[in-house]
Amino acid sequence: MKNKILILASCVALAACTAQPQAPTSTIQLIHSSSNIDELLAYNAQLRKMSPAELARELQRLNAYPAGPATTVRRAMALSLTRDAIDLAKAEAQLWNVMADRSVEAEKLKPLAQLLVGHYSDLRRVADGAEKSSVQLKEAQRKVDLLNDKLEALKNIERTLPAGGK
Repeated sequence: MKNKILILASCVALAACTAQPQAPTSTIQLIHSSSNIDELLAYNAQLRKMSPAELARELQRLNAYPAGPATTVRRAMALSLTRDAIDLAKAEAQLWNVMADRSVEAEKLKPLAQLLVGHYSDLRRVADGAEKSSVQLKEAQRKVDLLNDKLEALKNIERTLPAGGK
């Protein structure tokens, strides 16, 4: 009888263990995008090492490529490094075109394009501020030079006055 009770108790214990719901387990599936963002980032690193002449040749080469979102991003990257405000604005406009594109390739490049648009916008803002500061500095220097000329003229007038007045 003890044996039967022991077996029955064991069965109840085992049944209780299996009757409890299992904790939910989830698997995280990493999705590898087939976009070429890594390639574009490496390309940008290569562009940054180029001289202005090499950069101009690269822009000519890019203009000969067939149009596509990746080519447009490459062209924008190259334009942004020419140190010209007009080219920087063109680069930003090209990236906006990629962001407006609804193709599969463009959709994959949109995060990079958004990052670059923000970066180029900041660069333009800094360049505009630097240009304004430069203009203000030149104007201030011109005023200083004008005041120095007036001061020298006053000194010359003072030197020509007769000394007997003191």
